[in-house]
Amino acid sequence: MKPLYRILLIVGMAMGVVATTLIIGVGQAMIMHMQSHSIGDEDVYAVYEGDSGGWTVGMPLDLAREIRSWLPDDVVAAAVSFDQHDAEVRIGSEFYGARVVGVDAEAHLLGLEVVDGRFFTREDQEHRKRVCVVTADLLELFGREALRSISVNSREYEVIGAAQGDLYLAGVPLGIYSESSIFFPLEVWYEDFNAGRFHDGLIMQLGVFAPGYSKADLSRLISQNLIHMEDAPALKVASPGDRDNTQWAKDLLVLTGIFLVAFIVFLLAGMNIIQIASANVYDQQRVFGLKVALGALPKHLAREVMGEIAACALQGGYLGIVLAGIVNTVMNSYVGMYWAAFNLVTVVSGVLLALLVGWITAVVPARQAAKIDPVAVLRPER
Repeated sequence: MKPLYRILLIVGMAMGVVATTLIIGVGQAMIMHMQSHSIGDEDVYAVYEGDSGGWTVGMPLDLAREIRSWLPDDVVAAAVSFDQHDAEVRIGSEFYGARVVGVDAEAHLLGLEVVDGRFFTREDQEHRKRVCVVTADLLELFGREALRSISVNSREYEVIGAAQGDLYLAGVPLGIYSESSIFFPLEVWYEDFNAGRFHDGLIMQLGVFAPGYSKADLSRLISQNLIHMEDAPALKVASPGDRDNTQWAKDLLVLTGIFLVAFIVFLLAGMNIIQIASANVYDQQRVFGLKVALGALPKHLAREVMGEIAACALQGGYLGIVLAGIVNTVMNSYVGMYWAAFNLVTVVSGVLLALLVGWITAVVPARQAAKIDPVAVLRPER
């Protein structure tokens, strides 16, 4: 195969893999958006600081603690931080890309269910103990023995349990922590991962478990305290699935658009790959004809063509996975929310697709090569 055809095939395969990972990743995000919009628990609410567009901007830890002090004694509240993207997590001898999240000890009220060991207590949190809880997928991946302790930014933390679930309230567009996350006591999180700057607005939301209280009751209580504050923040109270319907519809529309564009790119990449592979066979028909004249069987030619295309498919698959990771990261960072998943499912799907597309693509040119008439293609041109 000529170098130009090889390069074009690899690029075409990579485009197909990128499109597929986007299709699968955006599809997962669409499902999460629809599920979050339908969640309902009348006793659980989220208090968060937002801008005029309704987006979460983050509140300081001392403000979250002050809001909790405004609530009645029979109401339980738990704060959740943004995740720390650049923390270096080492499990055993391996570095692993896990989310590092600060939460209060009462995080179970936000949907976290302990599946192994225990969650840290209020006493652990008040004494600033360096303990943590991992998500169930990390426990399954590394095993309990390897997860007795972990190192984050060269500090050791005792792993006391594993939990699963999403800290996802009121449609707030952050806080999807069902996979590869590590939960730390909130004060420890601020001290170790934010240099103790407790006034930085890094609290995503304050989850409130308030049986017997309505959203209006909580809003009224918070408003009564805000009027006594200078430069009062724009605090909002929301219930699960209570995100603005217009914004939710816009997000879903954009996700659908990305899904359709990725699907079109996938189809175009597939047709382009077939065309390039067929052009390669046509360009080499005299070579194939000579091989047949020297005794090569049609199956030998078909095997040769399919082998070349399969090799290009694998190389394109690897390149596509790298490009898909970059596209995914850039897109999620640009929009500031979780719009496309990139996980083991998308990676495996990308590799399998590269192999499948390579095999399907090879069928047409391989049949063309097998049908070459050596007499016709070796006839001198006039």
